[in-house]
Amino acid sequence: MKKIIAFLFMFFIITTICINSYAKYVFERSLMVSDIKIDETKPKIEFISATSDNEGYNNYANQTHTVTVKLVATEKNLEENNFTKKSIWMVGDKEISNIKKVHSSHYRNTLSIEATLSGIKGDGKLILKIPEGTIVDKYGKTNDEMVIDTGIIIDNTAPVISFTQEEIEAGKINAILKSNEKIRPINAWNISEENTKLNKEFSCNVLYPLPITDYAENTSNVDVRIDKATNMKMKFSVISGRNIWDIATEPNQILGKDFIEESTKYRIEGMAICCNDILKDKLEYKCYMNTNLKTDFGIWYDYETRYYQGYNPPGGEFKLYKDTYGLNFFGEQGIVFGASLINKKDELGKTKAPYGITALAFRLKELPEYSIVYQVWVEGNGWVEPALDGEETKLAYDKPIGLFRIALIPKTERQYLIDDWKKDVGTNNMK
Repeated sequence: MKKIIAFLFMFFIITTICINSYAKYVFERSLMVSDIKIDETKPKIEFISATSDNEGYNNYANQTHTVTVKLVATEKNLEENNFTKKSIWMVGDKEISNIKKVHSSHYRNTLSIEATLSGIKGDGKLILKIPEGTIVDKYGKTNDEMVIDTGIIIDNTAPVISFTQEEIEAGKINAILKSNEKIRPINAWNISEENTKLNKEFSCNVLYPLPITDYAENTSNVDVRIDKATNMKMKFSVISGRNIWDIATEPNQILGKDFIEESTKYRIEGMAICCNDILKDKLEYKCYMNTNLKTDFGIWYDYETRYYQGYNPPGGEFKLYKDTYGLNFFGEQGIVFGASLINKKDELGKTKAPYGITALAFRLKELPEYSIVYQVWVEGNGWVEPALDGEETKLAYDKPIGLFRIALIPKTERQYLIDDWKKDVGTNNMK
C-alpha cells in the first residue's frame, strides 16, 4: 500500500512539473511570436479628382482660376508624407511651381491629400508626377512612382476668330464666325455641334465688337461688320457752317469729323435721313435747335423747309419719317431737318454764339426686335453718354453738337455696341 501511495505521489509530482514546463514553453514562445511585425505592403496612392472653379467648364482653367486636386494614400504604418516636397506639377512638358496650399489629414489607414493651385501659366494638360519616396512607412517601404493626368486643360491663349459675311435671300446677310478652338455659346447666335463656329442672320448693316470666349474663359473681340445688307436700310448725313454735306458710307460712321478736324468752330446745323420702304413708316425723330432766329421760324433755302428755335417739329413731339419725306436728296428720297448757314458773322465779323442742333432723339415703331442707338460730341466736353430708342441725347440746349453717329441694331447685340461707345464718353476720340 505504501508503495502504491509513493508511486502515485511521484506520478503527480512528475506530471505537475511537465505541465508547468510545457506551459512555460508555450508562454515564452507566444511572447516571441508577438514581437514579430510583418508589413510587406507598399503605400498606395490613388487619384480621386481634379476640378477648377471655372463655372460650367470645370475641366478647363487659365491663370485666373483655382484648381483643386484630391488624392488618397493607403498606409497603416505611415512614417513620412513628402508630397509637398517631392510632387512635380507640369503643364504639358514644362514644370511649374504654382502650389498655393497642400492640406493633408491622416485617419487610421488613410492619408487624404488636397492640393490647391492658382496662377497657372502655359498651355497644355495639367500633369502630376509622384516620385518614389513620397509616402514612406515605418519599415522603409515607399510608394511606386506615378504619373497622373488630372484631366484639367490649362489654356491661357485667347481664341483666334475669323469673320465672314454671305448674302442670303431678301437682302439679308449671314454672319459667320470661326474659331481655332472650342468656344462658348453666345445668346442669339447659332453654334455648331463641334462648338467652333457661330452664325447669325442680319437684316441691317452693323458694326460692333463681339467678345468670343473659349472654354478656359479667355476672350477675343472680333468686329462684326455687316456692310452688304439691304433689307433694312437707313442712311444719315449732316451739314455744317461750311455748307458741305458729310454723307455716311459705312456703318456707325462719325459724321461731322471732317468739319471738326478742319476747325472746332463748326457745328452740325442740319441733318438728312434716307430710309427704304421697310423703315419709312417705322422711324420717328425730333430735334432741338439753338438758332439765330429773330422770327418764329426760318426757311432752309436749299430745301425750302422750316426750322424753329427750340424743338423741331414744334412742341417736342416725335415726327414720323413717312409724313415728311419726299425731298430728293442726292438722288434718293429722304427728309431734312435743321438748317444751314445759321452761324453767320455779325457786322463786326464775329459770330455771337455757335448755333445748330443741340439735342436729338430717334425711335422705331413696330420693330420690337431692333433698337436705334445714337451719340453726340460737343466741343469742350467730348462724347456724351449714348442714348437709344427715344431717349434724348444732348449736353445742353444751348450747346450745338459737332459730331454725331447712329446705328440700327438688333436688340440682342445692342449692349455690345453701347459698351463700346461708352469708352469714348468724355473724350475726343474720332476713330
